[in-house]
Parts: sequence; C-alpha cells; structure tokens
Amino acid sequence: MEKYLLEKDEYFYGGAINDGIHMPFDINSEYSIDLNVWHSGNQATSILFSSKGTIFYSKYPFKFEFNRGVLTIDGKEIKKVKTKETLRDSHNYICENIFDKCDNFPDIALFNEPQFNTWIEMEWDCTQAKVMKYAKKIIKEGYKPGVLMIDDCWCHDYGVWCFDYKKFPNPKKMIKELHKLGFKVMLWICPFISLDSKVFRENLSKDIYVKNSKDEVYISHWWNGYSAVLDLTNEDARIWIKEQLDFLINEYEVDGFKLDACDPEYYTGDVKFKNSNDISDQARIWCEIGENYRLSELRVGFNNGISSVAHRLRDKNHSWDNDGLNTLIPNAIALGMFGYPFICPDMIGGGMVPDFHREGFQFDEELFIRYAQVSSLFPMMQFSLSPWRCLSKANQKICLETSELHQKYISEIINLLDNAKKGIPIIRSVAYNENDSKYSLIKDQFFFGDNILVCPQVKKQDKREVILPKGIWYDEKGNRYEEGRFIIDTPLNRLPIFKRGK
Repeated sequence: MEKYLLEKDEYFYGGAINDGIHMPFDINSEYSIDLNVWHSGNQATSILFSSKGTIFYSKYPFKFEFNRGVLTIDGKEIKKVKTKETLRDSHNYICENIFDKCDNFPDIALFNEPQFNTWIEMEWDCTQAKVMKYAKKIIKEGYKPGVLMIDDCWCHDYGVWCFDYKKFPNPKKMIKELHKLGFKVMLWICPFISLDSKVFRENLSKDIYVKNSKDEVYISHWWNGYSAVLDLTNEDARIWIKEQLDFLINEYEVDGFKLDACDPEYYTGDVKFKNSNDISDQARIWCEIGENYRLSELRVGFNNGISSVAHRLRDKNHSWDNDGLNTLIPNAIALGMFGYPFICPDMIGGGMVPDFHREGFQFDEELFIRYAQVSSLFPMMQFSLSPWRCLSKANQKICLETSELHQKYISEIINLLDNAKKGIPIIRSVAYNENDSKYSLIKDQFFFGDNILVCPQVKKQDKREVILPKGIWYDEKGNRYEEGRFIIDTPLNRLPIFKRGK
C-alpha cells in the first residue's frame, strides 16, 4: 500500500475515464474507486499522474482513494516515478515510458462526416426497412453519408453473428445499397452468448467461456438479460470471435464493428478466467481485438497504451448536469490523456435508452443543440435520434450547421492524427495545453490542437464566462481579445471558438 501527501496546488489525473468530471483530484477531493471490479462503464487505467511530476502506475488494476490531501493506493507492483514539476512532463513520461506505441489511427471515415447510429432512433426494434429509411432520410435532410452503425438486435441471438432474416430479409442487398448511397456500415457486437442458442451448445466442448470455481459456465447478468461470456484471456475464444467478425466482412461486406461491453461489473462473485486473475483484462483484450479492424469503436479498455481504435464516451443521459452534457468535456480530456485520443462523444442528445423512458421525461431541443455543438469540434461526432424528427425547423438548421462546422475543421483534425499516435491528445484541457496548473479547474472549455480554444455553452443559459490564456485571441466573429476573463453571449446558434493570433 502506498500513501502520498498532496501539495496545496497539486492536481492528479487517472483511473476511470467516466469520472473525468471529478478530475483533477486535489487536496479537497474525496473520491475512491477499485479498478479491480469497477471501471464506471468506460475505459480505465491504473496510472495516476500529477501537475507536480509525480506518477504512480501498475500493469495491474488497483484501488485508490483521495481523502482530504492524502492519496492511498492499494495494489500489486505499484511503481512511483518523479519527473520535472509540470503536467506536460508527467504526461510525456507516460507516453514515452509506460504506454505501448500506436502505429496507426482509425479509418478516416470515422472523422470525415458525422456518424449515425440506430440505437436511440430504433432501440430494440431495428429492421432492414427502418435502416434503409433512416439512411435515405439522412441524405435528404442535408447530412453527408459517412459511417452508419447498425446497433443491437440485428442478429438471431447474441453470439449467433448472422442477420435475423425475419427483420433483415436481404442483408447483402441492404449493405450494397448503403454502400451505393455512400455509407460505410458497422455492426454492433458483444462478448455474450445466448444460453438457448445453438452456438452456445456447439461451443461448450471448446472451453471458450468464462467459468466459475466449479468449472461450470459462468452466467453473467447484463443489461439485456443472462448470458454466457467469452473468456477473452483464452486464445481459442479470441480465435473464435475473430472468425465471426471476419465472416461478417466476407459474407455481407460489412466494413467494421462497434465492440460493446466487457465491463468488469458483469463478472461478479464466483468467476474464473483461463489465463488471468484480473477481470479488467477482458476490457484490455477486447480493445486489442478491435485494433485488428481500422473501422471499429469501443467504450471499454484497460491499460491499452495508445490505442488505435475509436473510443467513445459511455452512454449519457439527456440531461444538463446528471451524467449528461456536463460530463462530455472533462471525460473526453481524461480519455485523451490516457492513451485513447481518437475520441467519439456519446450520441448527440444522450445515448442512455432508459433515460428517454423515465417518468416525467421531457425532450429539450436546446440541450440537443448544445450536445451537437460540443461534439462538432471533437475528432468525431455521432447522431442517433433524428434531428429532423425531434427539432423545430429553425433548430434543425442549427443542428445541420454543427455538422458542416465539423467538416470545415476536418483538415485540422487530420493534421492532429499523427501526433495523437504518439499520445498527444487532440482534445486538451487548458491546463495541459498551456502547461499551467492555474487553469486546472476549467472543465467547460477545451483546446482542439494547440491554438483553437472551444468554449461551448453547457448550461441552460445564454451567457457564459470564458477564460483566455496568454496571447492575442480572435473569436469566430473576428473580435479581438487578450488574456483574461470575459462574459460572452451564447445564443442558441452560437458555438464560441477562439483562435490564438500572433
């Protein structure tokens, strides 16, 4: 067990990406997490580093706690490093000495145009007819065709990775038509196997499932029921799932995959893996499988170094401040700093299905637009709920303009990809970009590259404070500013963007 006393102006980052909203941790923080059993529904890392050059790390998951100025870390093979006393020095050390290197970045199609996903739009009732209607409507409403993700419920059973022909009577024809329209097609995949499926029975003899201490198949309770789980620490299981994915590419000409789940919370109690004692390895290996395909997206990972696949933030609520819009920027900043720079936010407006069905739910057009504005200057942006179905005509126009803004900045995004392969974030906090801890508590602004500062409105109001670092700045209207704090107007059709001048 390690104990460390924080200095007054020391700020720490690390752990669960979905808790980026609580970062940085300082002497006032009260926070704890056990990465052995909980990743908060997103990527995680057993690395902690500070603005004073202090780094703790392990290749194994650990438990840590911040309690009024004391950091306690409990785990295996924890190493401590001291670098020069700046945030950038800490992060550079991690990139150069701890992270595995990345040789590539995801398919450029994920960046070029906004992605569209069927999940919130169709939920569990996804069909060929609906997918084709959705795709054609995307184009008709002025959006350019890019990546189209066919989410859950396209298959016969979980683990039976072929189309349900009652819902998709001619999937080959559908995908050919989607390609002809200009879309690339991704399919949702998970590591679960339906217990009453033929595939489950056939694979019992192959020993590719997670077991319990009695050497029986472990049954996981996840968001869609009860299933067996592929043991990804077992090479035979990895070979099997890769065969399924390659079949989908070869048989249907699918372009890539949304690889979901593998969270440690789905393996609780009496659980045993073939080649590991750490359930976090499921998330790590799932990410490694995704790296076999340049067109792939995940929301899990663990200590994956610098990962070459698209990583999205976990499903968010349709909310301003309840694990909703307020978390996008701080969580993306954390994601980028810990080896997952190719960031996709959650689906615009929120991707948490139960939230849309909670008692008293009211759709908020303003919130949807603000989601779109934040996402527009991320490396990727993703829609599901149709803007043309849920917005007024005036707000539809604003939403389409966010899509066009993303495309306007695509050359800047592409220019940042090579450095991202070295671990340099595309989405950066002000503190990281300026290497100055006095900006550490800014959570509603982000740098996009070195000299573009994005200041979205993330509250239900029409003004906000902007903090500009050293230099001369010009906003998107051409107004000139110098270092300081400013209150600016943020009408619904405005996304404030400041560029550093000379």
